[in-house]
Amino acid sequence: MATKIKSVDPRTAKIILESGAHMIDVRSEQEWAAAHVEGSDWVAAGDLGPHSVGRADTVVVVCRSGSKSKRAAKKLVREGYRVYHLAGGLVAWRSLGLPLVASNGVRTPAL
Repeated sequence: MATKIKSVDPRTAKIILESGAHMIDVRSEQEWAAAHVEGSDWVAAGDLGPHSVGRADTVVVVCRSGSKSKRAAKKLVREGYRVYHLAGGLVAWRSLGLPLVASNGVRTPAL
């Protein structure tokens, strides 16, 4: 049976995050360090699981464009998490002017 993932647009993802969900970013660690959604955690896609996610039952998974995160989200659904996939990834997030931050705390401009 196929695993169903709920894809959400960036504005919906932001609301889900504000209600206490945990965002996992599965891009490269260097990409995450350069710009990520504040409060998100970087986890290598191959390392996803309860040991790396842990702190919330609801997770939003993101990558650059959405394809890598969709595969990662399927893994978390199998682990029992309620998972949302950010459709369009950070490209879509930035295109709406939603905030990003670098690992040094500097906010990055929208595209």
